[in-house]
Amino acid sequence: MMETISDTYVILEKLGEGSGGIVYKAYHKRLEKEVVIKRLRKKSVNMEINRQEVDILKNLHHTYLPQVLDFLSADGEIYTVMSYIPGKSFKQLMEEKYPFTQNELIRWGMQLCSALNYLHNQNPPIIHGDIKPANIMLTPDGNICLIDFNISFYLDGTTILGYTDGYTSPEQYIIALDQESASSLSNYTSINEKSDIYSVGATFYHLVTGKKAGNYRERPDASALEGRVSESFAGIILKAMQIDPDDRFQSAFEMFQALQGVTRKDQRYQALLKRQMAIRMGLVGLMAGFIVLGGYGIHNIKLEKVEKYNSLVDKQTEYRENCDYEKEEKIYQEAIKVMPSALESYYQNASSLYEQQKYEECLEFIDYDILENEKLDMRDERGADLYHLKAECCMQMEQYEDAVSAFDQVFQYGGYNCEYYRDYAIALAYDADTSKAQEVLDEAIDHGLEEDSIYYTKGEIEKSTRQLDLAAEEFRKCIEISDNDELKARAYVMLSKIYEEQNLRSKERDILNEARKNVSIDHQMLILERLIQADIDLAENASDRQYRDEAIAVLQEVIEQGWDSYDTYNNLVILNEKQGYLDNARSALAEMEKLFGEDYNIYKRYAFLEIDIQALKNNSQRDYRTFEKYYQKAVSMYQGQMKDNNTDAEMGLLDNVYQQVKAGGWL
Repeated sequence: MMETISDTYVILEKLGEGSGGIVYKAYHKRLEKEVVIKRLRKKSVNMEINRQEVDILKNLHHTYLPQVLDFLSADGEIYTVMSYIPGKSFKQLMEEKYPFTQNELIRWGMQLCSALNYLHNQNPPIIHGDIKPANIMLTPDGNICLIDFNISFYLDGTTILGYTDGYTSPEQYIIALDQESASSLSNYTSINEKSDIYSVGATFYHLVTGKKAGNYRERPDASALEGRVSESFAGIILKAMQIDPDDRFQSAFEMFQALQGVTRKDQRYQALLKRQMAIRMGLVGLMAGFIVLGGYGIHNIKLEKVEKYNSLVDKQTEYRENCDYEKEEKIYQEAIKVMPSALESYYQNASSLYEQQKYEECLEFIDYDILENEKLDMRDERGADLYHLKAECCMQMEQYEDAVSAFDQVFQYGGYNCEYYRDYAIALAYDADTSKAQEVLDEAIDHGLEEDSIYYTKGEIEKSTRQLDLAAEEFRKCIEISDNDELKARAYVMLSKIYEEQNLRSKERDILNEARKNVSIDHQMLILERLIQADIDLAENASDRQYRDEAIAVLQEVIEQGWDSYDTYNNLVILNEKQGYLDNARSALAEMEKLFGEDYNIYKRYAFLEIDIQALKNNSQRDYRTFEKYYQKAVSMYQGQMKDNNTDAEMGLLDNVYQQVKAGGWL
């Protein structure tokens, strides 16, 4: 078959046929790629009237959906063109007796609900209308793709193209029969998102039991699910298949959440773990020989490995939460040796880097150590959290386009968290897509976003459009009503940035000091860092000693909290020296050298400090030999460390000081 459609597509083969139309595999001559073309059975769709809707369909983008490429009319026929999805359908897999596991089905169910949630939240909503094993593809990368969604129904929602025994919802079944001049069987006369939810349940019922569900008159056989899947998973399938739409999940997102919590809610699974533990503890001494020889021994070894890993991760998390990042890193290295394929330890280490504000290092760790690590199981629920962490790193580095891309991955991994929507809206705003940012914020509100987060997000959106006064009002509202210290800290920081941009540095300092009183110390790191910089800048402009004294006190607080870095001590040395606290400056330098080792900057600071020390003495008592020693070491190390990148202006200043000392005959 080499038929050509509209001089663009060459039909290669027929893939299948259903109530909605005939599906072909074709070749797109201009794009030089394989596509799927569906010839719709319904020919009354007016594409000119529905041009806007067609354009919306072509703009759909979701990992678990094919891309709509075209919608055209040729020779009196109507066609849709979508990207070709390689792999096998669930129908093919069932025919091949593929052994579906509960964990696989839960993950694929979450992906399916993710795709449906995306379709159902379009304006107007897109109802798939024909969910069944034949329309779910398993791609070579192990993820699903929901194909053949009902475009014709989207363009003309008054029509149902047909039904598929065993999968179609009761209401769709009834309307379809009515269209065939059968008598009305019930008052279920509308099709909406809950119809798709029924079909998801019916599809998974078939995948689990190996047999289709009955028609709309028959309730599914709950006993057929027993022993094949857990009670929690069975309950989700049965709830989705309720005859009355009001008794089903009310949205794809609600069903997604239910699937997400299957393992935690499964009481039988928890009881089984307890029994296994009791057996293991009771038989460890008596069955040593059998453990070595039998399968139980293998299970026991695996269980001990998991327990050791979990114990290490608990320690790692504790060290991270206590800001003991050096120990956290050490435990991380141990944990990944015990279980190289588990994701949690990697996530904790990435969080540690983020909390230390090592955003670039965190980004590289996620991209290379995690996402390119073939050993890791990215199907873990932490996948969404990792992409969220990546998005936040991009935000901190002002790489907003990359942040938006990372958030897209968050939702593809099932990260339907209100706060994720909030942060996604903020990323979109700073990526200059404020209209979509507002849409996402509205979606977050629909998902239950708290009022303080709503004010905060509005503030970020307004700040991105330079409406600084309005943004400040929103951040203030957030602070006034929020009990969430993390969010309050973020709002205070954004307020301080607004005042900095408006060159209201005293007001910036005041708001940061207010934050110190109103936010718990655990969430003050950014607040303290900004306060230090504000004090330093104010001191330079106003020559007021109180600002430097406050900055010194805040730097000491940063050190006490374990948030100190090289820059912390560097600033402490400079401020103490400028205030004339030379002994304190020397102590800070000594600690800096102890913690971070020798480098040219430390000896440069020693040299400047020695100049100030000698300046306090009478001429007859001055001795610049120590200064010369520090100067020579700083220059030598600077040349070795910086090579041709001589960018430190202070080194030029130090050289001028040295020449003056030398010219004065002090050396």
